[in-house]
Amino acid sequence: MKPCRLCPFLAAFLAAAGSGPASAQSSVSLYGLLDTGVTYTNNVASGDRSGAAVQLQSGVAVPERWGMLGREDLGNDAFVTFRLESGFQTSDGRNLVAGTAFGQQAYVGVGGPWGTVTLGRQYDLVGDVMPAYAIGANTPAGLFGWSLPANAAGGYVLDNRVWGLQVDNAVKYVTPVVGGFSGGAMYGLGNVPGSVAKRSSSSFVMTYDNSAFSASLGYFGQKDIAAGGNIHDIVGGMAYALGALRVFGLASTVWQTTDGSPRANTYELGATYQFDSALQVGGGFQYQKRNGGVGSANQVTCAVDYFLSKRTDVYAVATLAHDHGFGAQAEAGLGANSSTSAQSAVRIGIKHAF
Repeated sequence: MKPCRLCPFLAAFLAAAGSGPASAQSSVSLYGLLDTGVTYTNNVASGDRSGAAVQLQSGVAVPERWGMLGREDLGNDAFVTFRLESGFQTSDGRNLVAGTAFGQQAYVGVGGPWGTVTLGRQYDLVGDVMPAYAIGANTPAGLFGWSLPANAAGGYVLDNRVWGLQVDNAVKYVTPVVGGFSGGAMYGLGNVPGSVAKRSSSSFVMTYDNSAFSASLGYFGQKDIAAGGNIHDIVGGMAYALGALRVFGLASTVWQTTDGSPRANTYELGATYQFDSALQVGGGFQYQKRNGGVGSANQVTCAVDYFLSKRTDVYAVATLAHDHGFGAQAEAGLGANSSTSAQSAVRIGIKHAF
């Protein structure tokens, strides 16, 4: 049997971890998030017909999920962490990722004063950080706010991935916060025999946050995607809070290394205002420009969110989308393209966290 070159290092690590206080704590938390409501959308294209649609939809404001988050303190500020998370839809009970037990996230890692390293299926770093500057995450707009960034090529090929993408076989490192600055790097192995790079993914992020002001710059790249070539995404965001008012915005450019080198630049600016502990209003404007002679698009979104308790809120969202290159689509994922260049949608829903 070959000698284990890592054994001395593992032994030293375990010895150091075990030298902490005997009162090291362990915990496992069960959590979840539910979101369901009624959505009205006009100008929905369906075969050779079009018309308005009224649908019961779930997972619009936020992805519905449940999971387990665990942590074991090893002493000397070191710890082990894991997360197992599954996505579903309350509208029909369906698992979001067929054939998987934990399709949203499944990882384990170690951390300490030097940062945290996790291994497994997990979100890229753009998804960890950039939603803080997006309309879709700062308000209950959800998929309404993600629609324009996602539909850049009329089929989610050039979406800006600000909401994050789950990456399999990923190794992620996140730094500690030092003077308001933090960062991270991630690499997803393609697991292709004979090539380390093929089908691999990489992501980087840098953030500054002093509570009132925050700014981030991130990158995500993926090789040999299903549509062909490689895809790259660079996104930056800023936010400023002044009392009950918070203003935020981001800009992203995403391009693909295939014939024609398709590219889409997306910009958005939004704000929220917290009237009191129960009532928040918010909204924003998005604009997208594409190359290759494909027309631009824009979207206006407004939202009202009322908290019945710390864990339950009801909300209303309205949006109007215009797309001069494809049939407009006011809602990402669950929505459908318009039969014209315009589409509007209204939704009333309820969210509950446990």
